[in-house]
Amino acid sequence: MGAGLLGGDVESVAARLRGVELKAQEHEADMAVFERDHTALDLRVKRLEGELEDLRRQRIEAYARWWNTREDRDRALHIARRLRRRLERVRRRRLRPVDGYAEG
Repeated sequence: MGAGLLGGDVESVAARLRGVELKAQEHEADMAVFERDHTALDLRVKRLEGELEDLRRQRIEAYARWWNTREDRDRALHIARRLRRRLERVRRRRLRPVDGYAEG
């Protein structure tokens, strides 16, 4: 009677072992899929990070161009103001009466 129970226990343990090993193989297959997905996502992230770095560089360059153009505009406006004041001074001098008469 003891041998029969022992034989039954061996078979149930063996059956349970096969079930657990099949489950482990299923998990192994799932892990392979997840690993491929992870590798693909990792490559995509690296590509996007490279694009982001390039876009940040372009943004900085665009701002530098804007800043330099702004500086050039401000410089041109400053020179225009100075020339306008000089022109007004010249006009006032020409219109100033000389011996009772205005020139021009």
